[in-house]
Amino acid sequence: MPQPLKRNTLKEQAYQALRDMIASHRFSSGTWINAEQLAKELGVSRTPVWQALKQLEAEGLVKHEPNRGVRMVEMTPEMAVDLYEVRGVLEGLAASLMAANPPGAALGRMEKILARQKRSVDQGDSVAYSRTDFEFHQVLYEACGNWLLGEQLDNIKSKARPFVRDISPILPDLFQDHSLLVQALKKGDAAAASQAMVEHNRRMRRLVENAQLGKNGNMPASNRAG
Repeated sequence: MPQPLKRNTLKEQAYQALRDMIASHRFSSGTWINAEQLAKELGVSRTPVWQALKQLEAEGLVKHEPNRGVRMVEMTPEMAVDLYEVRGVLEGLAASLMAANPPGAALGRMEKILARQKRSVDQGDSVAYSRTDFEFHQVLYEACGNWLLGEQLDNIKSKARPFVRDISPILPDLFQDHSLLVQALKKGDAAAASQAMVEHNRRMRRLVENAQLGKNGNMPASNRAG
């Protein structure tokens, strides 16, 4: 249960609280959001909650439907393919920039996360792995040294939150990509670091595409990996 908010900067606090709820999968893709119930949970009036929802709508995370309410944006498989295509390019750039001057503290954080992910992979626990995955990528965004790139990637990461996909079939491969990234960062190898993240996102694209093929037998040609 969220803690009641302090009265200062209520909109900002409500916004962060809702972002945290989305991050923890409180709301799944297409779920309706009860603003009045959220206001009660957070101990505020409906005004800061609605203001926060408007900000989330501007970011493309929720959608207001007149006379119906607000709900999470539905992330279709086709949209997910587009997302991973763009994220692969931007994460590749972030990795190459970080490799040019990798902060020691950031590398240390990544290694600690890798240790936790290794245990998740050994146990076949994709849920636990997913929790640390967002944390791992966030370190990359913060340490790439380019504030605008980090901001864009953080926004893309938020858009991916509602999209749930079973990553069990490629869990060891995803972990290997993270390991290769850290190795490349330690060596200052920008090309290898970039390639690790590009391939990482290609795996996710292929996973989504293959799952969709299994359901429909086909996907639009524009959404197939090239």
